[in-house]
Amino acid sequence: MHWAAIGVVALASTAAACGGEGGSGKSASVLQVATQQTPAQLDSCGASNGSELAYVNVLYAPLIKADDKTGKLGPGLAESWEFSGDKLSLRLTLKPGLKFQDGTVMDAAAVAKSLTQCKKMGNQVPEEVTAITAEGDRTVVFKLGKRYAALPDLLSGRMGMIASPTAREKEGERFASRPVGAGPYKLTDYKPGVSAELTRWDGYTEAGTPAAKVEKIKWRILTDNSALAGEVAAGNVDYAWGFNTTLIAQLKDQPGITLGGNDIATGWTSINLNRSKPPLDDVRVRQAISHAIDRKAMAQAVSGGVWTTPTWGPYPPNSPFYDASVENAQPHDLEKAKELLRQAGHGDGLTIKAVALSSFPYADNAVVLKDQLAKAGIDLQVKTMPTAEATKNFYPGTENLMLISAMGGTSPLYVYPRFYGQDSPANVGKGETAETPLVRELLTTYGEEEQKKIMKRINAVAADDVPFIGLYFIPEPLAWHSDVTGAKETTSVQGNVNLAYLGLDR
Repeated sequence: MHWAAIGVVALASTAAACGGEGGSGKSASVLQVATQQTPAQLDSCGASNGSELAYVNVLYAPLIKADDKTGKLGPGLAESWEFSGDKLSLRLTLKPGLKFQDGTVMDAAAVAKSLTQCKKMGNQVPEEVTAITAEGDRTVVFKLGKRYAALPDLLSGRMGMIASPTAREKEGERFASRPVGAGPYKLTDYKPGVSAELTRWDGYTEAGTPAAKVEKIKWRILTDNSALAGEVAAGNVDYAWGFNTTLIAQLKDQPGITLGGNDIATGWTSINLNRSKPPLDDVRVRQAISHAIDRKAMAQAVSGGVWTTPTWGPYPPNSPFYDASVENAQPHDLEKAKELLRQAGHGDGLTIKAVALSSFPYADNAVVLKDQLAKAGIDLQVKTMPTAEATKNFYPGTENLMLISAMGGTSPLYVYPRFYGQDSPANVGKGETAETPLVRELLTTYGEEEQKKIMKRINAVAADDVPFIGLYFIPEPLAWHSDVTGAKETTSVQGNVNLAYLGLDR
């Protein structure tokens, strides 16, 4: 990771207006945070767009905890877990004395009920899990229809972020904005798209994430670049993340502000392709689009030179799962792109309809992409929309492609099904793909070295098949004031920040 302590000139005249407690006027128990990312909903079992993960990390606690720096699995709300000899069930033992933020006892029956609710929602629980039951007060049993090695990894993610079944039953659809989990903070105020207030929950049982270090986290969504930069510079925001990289130039000379980046994360920007209908059902068209893109030029143009590493696979060069053999699989080559389009019957040009998230960097990617594809004879017609609206337009198959981001992780058992599996969000039609049989094989393989061999085979197939198009890696920019503690610990290999590590030294 790269961290730079900086300081010279104040950006905003309002910086001098922060007086108060201890001479600063700032509360020693209230942390002010801000981001430009807007979540669609806060139910851990709801559809994911990535923007809600920072909330999920502190409102809920996972059954199994993936270490934020290594991804290695360890105890969460569960103290142990074990597959049966035939690998067709997983037994998980809960820690004693657990409860949810609404007072509901978190015993095995409550966890089984919560996960059964989750399965019915159809987002996070895989079809391989056929039943979830309780044995006694502390043992949860997952029944599998077939071998599924990825289950412990999924239980360290959103599937394992257990919600109160009582609250979900009571609130119904409103639970998405009134979540109740078992994390270190509980939600005490929420204005969707505007702000949230998180309050320390003293009933938290340590589950891999630290207990709350401040009384409250006041959370604002500031989509305007100038507003966010001004609030950080003025001292009205203690910690910010997920912002436009142009803010780095505005903040880099501010006294008492440190800039950093989540360089250990496996997050990238990408293009999801609707392969269920023409023209993207033709692999030659998908290859042509990939060849028409100058990834490095796009990254530099959009980020002002902050982001520079193109994406050719799900893991960056510093990952133990990085595969150099697929590097530059479709190099920038306009003539090759034009030839592929001619072969596909589009020698006179091609119109493609697209949707892009309206936030940074997706809308900016769309501008650059439109220009780059035009040089190959492709007319990209793009509509930019808020996340919720964009996903509603793309996933029913209305548009040809969608500019979005992807957050990976360390475990191939989580990453590869998510991006190459038949049920991948990138696979709009949910049809059989060239990668599907290999992903199935990976999910029934339990040794890491054997898994790596299968991963290389998937990479080789995907390099030609182009199931989606990776663009470039996006280490998330961070900024914080000198009286904020734990900022470096908020970074995660999963690509999202964990605000539970943050404290104040005032």
